[in-house]
Amino acid sequence: MTAHPSHAGTIRDTIMKFDDVKFSVGVTNLATYKSTGKFTCEQEGLYIISASVMSYTNGAYYYISLNGNYISDTYISPQSISHSDIHTGAVTVTRKLNRNDQVWLYAPGSWYIYGSLHSKLTIIKIK
Repeated sequence: MTAHPSHAGTIRDTIMKFDDVKFSVGVTNLATYKSTGKFTCEQEGLYIISASVMSYTNGAYYYISLNGNYISDTYISPQSISHSDIHTGAVTVTRKLNRNDQVWLYAPGSWYIYGSLHSKLTIIKIK
């Protein structure tokens, strides 16, 4: 599955919604995913979780959460940059997921996210 945020804008202490699904194979609960921002694993296995998020906000960062536990912390831009600079923070992790495990991106604080093709989340079952 690969998805993008359908809109750009300021987000505040929230689960990030990548609700514009561009590609999906074998995921039957897309409606729930689009509305909640939480990917629910339907088949146990080894997964690659990859995210790339664009922002111009100083100090912007996000977590990958697995069942409410942070498994990754990714900074998009440091505090010292100019407000006009645009940066992308990217991360890729591999995890064994069990059926009904949930994965989502969480944005602490308040910052601007670029939508459309500028930010993306991909989750791939590899085994």
